[in-house]
Amino acid sequence: MRAVQWMFAACVLTAATGLAWAGSRLGRAPSERSVPSEREASRLDSGRTRRGVPEVRTLDEQACSAYHARLFPDESGVVLVTPSGFTTYTSDGVVRRQTIELGPAVARHGQTLVFWRSGKLHEVSLSGGPERALATVPRPPRYLLPSEQRLAWVHTDREAGSSLQTLSAGAVQTLYESSGDISAPVVHAADVYWVAAARDRSWKMGRIALEGGHPSWSAPQQGRPPAMLGVGHEGIYFYAGPQRGVRRLTFNLQREVSVWSGVVCSPLAVFDRVLCAQVGGLFEIPLSGAIPTFLAAERAGPITALATTRSESFWVADNGADRLIVRSVTRPEP
Repeated sequence: MRAVQWMFAACVLTAATGLAWAGSRLGRAPSERSVPSEREASRLDSGRTRRGVPEVRTLDEQACSAYHARLFPDESGVVLVTPSGFTTYTSDGVVRRQTIELGPAVARHGQTLVFWRSGKLHEVSLSGGPERALATVPRPPRYLLPSEQRLAWVHTDREAGSSLQTLSAGAVQTLYESSGDISAPVVHAADVYWVAAARDRSWKMGRIALEGGHPSWSAPQQGRPPAMLGVGHEGIYFYAGPQRGVRRLTFNLQREVSVWSGVVCSPLAVFDRVLCAQVGGLFEIPLSGAIPTFLAAERAGPITALATTRSESFWVADNGADRLIVRSVTRPEP
């Protein structure tokens, strides 16, 4: 199967970095595995019915910076969250908006949004209604991490370092403290995973149970640490730069494998496949090791947020002048 190499001088940086978009195409590298282009994708046939590139749907445009937006999916659609409110897009085309000051840290917790404002954690239902105060947390969290069991969050201070805290039965507990940085945290089952960068420019991944205990660690690595992590069925996924591409670390942090090398994938999202953004569009990497599939071109600007369900993928792109655009595409059958 013939494929056309996508290579870029710079990748789309994630919303967490808040940096500007820059990128230019480089020449092909025949020794590397490739991602199909839009034109090539329309001709691909892997033993199934020949098909074209799926149709892209524009769901919304809003007067808000794309770098301040997040997407939270479920099987019925996706929720777009900005500092001034949230919008729910359902699979049957219904759009519901609610204006509410959400503050700098927000996370989806089931059918509610949890957020920090004015020294407290609050909760509001996605279906509307009044907000409810959950706990007093004097400083704004850098990250909020929902789980089925309890809420967790990360505080960062330039002098004191970082701490991972949880809310259990209305009480705030500190799970872990570090003089270094705790970044890109995610929750899987009853554990929190994060990236810890050291002063010698090495980094490693940490893991600790939400119930408490001692952390466990992956082997340290050199180079730029991952800007975000994704949780899949077989481990924790991350992007390790254009040469190493997408990697997966097992949940016990003991074994790392390559998912696909020689590609740009930032930001990323994981379901039963890895959804990747790069300058110009989106593609998917099957976990089976099959060739990546081109999904959609995005010419408005850099993609800053991704979300994916079993049947549909969603993204937010910078549309210029502090405007964002929300789009979606139906996912190909595996």
